[in-house]
Amino acid sequence: MPTLVLAGLFSGAIGLQTLLAHRQSAPIGGPYTLIDSENRPTTEARFAGQQTLIYFGYTHCLDVCPLTLATVAQAYTLLPPDKRPPVPLFITLDPERDRPEDVARYTRHFSLDIVGLTGTPAQIEAVAREFHVTSHITMPAMSGSDPDHAMMAGEQKGDYRIDHSSVLYLMDGQNHLQAILPADSSPALVARNLMPYLSKR
Repeated sequence: MPTLVLAGLFSGAIGLQTLLAHRQSAPIGGPYTLIDSENRPTTEARFAGQQTLIYFGYTHCLDVCPLTLATVAQAYTLLPPDKRPPVPLFITLDPERDRPEDVARYTRHFSLDIVGLTGTPAQIEAVAREFHVTSHITMPAMSGSDPDHAMMAGEQKGDYRIDHSSVLYLMDGQNHLQAILPADSSPALVARNLMPYLSKR
């Protein structure tokens, strides 16, 4: 089972409100060391001088993650051509199942511009903590008369779900937080929310 920052689940508007409240007392974001889809070590320094739009999820996600990445990809097509879009980053919360080739295949499905990042469980836990991401592992419903056996079988198959906070982090060229955007938005709203922060090409 992945070692993650385990906490209560929040998402959408609730997650946004919670993060904004936390921002008053603790900084959101910070340095990270991860592995990109080509198995290269990657830190925030790789994106120095460029804005990034960071989303945390996992490739086995059935609904929120693919919808969010598709929304971001479509939102970028709505930005004016004279504006410089942030580099979109997808950071997995499931390092046990999401290898570099897995995040590469997953992000390519939505956009070739999305940089997929994974890492060791310790690296993922560290970056999730920096961004105040919460997640919770949910095992499949147990059946039969032996719950322990059902749990072990589920773990062996990797059959679990990760409920997690779902927001978009807009970081500036020095990896400082500029804005937290709701992920459950339309492409047009995401584009409109990004516009005030974007510089000209």
